[in-house]
Amino acid sequence: MCGRFAQVIKYDQLQRLEKELKLNRESDQLTINFNVAPTQPVGAAVSQDSGRYIGTFRWGLIPSWSQELPKFDLINIRSDSLISKPSFKRGLQYRRCLIPANGFYEWRKTDKQPFFIHSAQDDFIYMAGIYDVWQSPEGSYVPSLAIITTDANQVMLPIHNRMPVLLFADDRLTWLEHTIKDINKFIPLLKAPPDDLISMYPVSRVVNNPQNNSEECIRPIYITQ
Repeated sequence: MCGRFAQVIKYDQLQRLEKELKLNRESDQLTINFNVAPTQPVGAAVSQDSGRYIGTFRWGLIPSWSQELPKFDLINIRSDSLISKPSFKRGLQYRRCLIPANGFYEWRKTDKQPFFIHSAQDDFIYMAGIYDVWQSPEGSYVPSLAIITTDANQVMLPIHNRMPVLLFADDRLTWLEHTIKDINKFIPLLKAPPDDLISMYPVSRVVNNPQNNSEECIRPIYITQ
């Protein structure tokens, strides 16, 4: 599961990210957000015939066939649902995206202690997602996305049994390649990352309130036993 994450990407980091993902269209500076919550705008890399770039999306997928806004925000999609349900399967085939982040938050079930999960190399993580564009009854277009989740690896398992699908190295470029339509190329990627690629630490409960958006959200804290 992923209910919050941090997307703090400064200008020089955005330039490096553009090179790593081989983006060929210039991206606008992303909004600095230490505590991204559902329905808020997020940046995600997409690949289309018009180019590969970072666009802005509502976090909470609104399928294009919806008649109205969903009553519940579809912020996560299970990897098995992505394969078994036709509407999501088309997203896997045609509308994949990659959400760069500093890390994501998860709350330990036993005591609701929040943790920040991040790259073990202190680099960005890249969460796999699918997107769609919904037209409202008033005629406006709303791009939106959902993050794909899978079974947790051994690092995550002590606090939660689900986690986002994280992609590294060349898997990121494969995921973004819009000319590939064979979903069998992507199914092997829908798994938890190796244990040594992620790390985590406890953070303040200040992150519990989505209105709190500061560096304090990702600052490590010390927990007494």
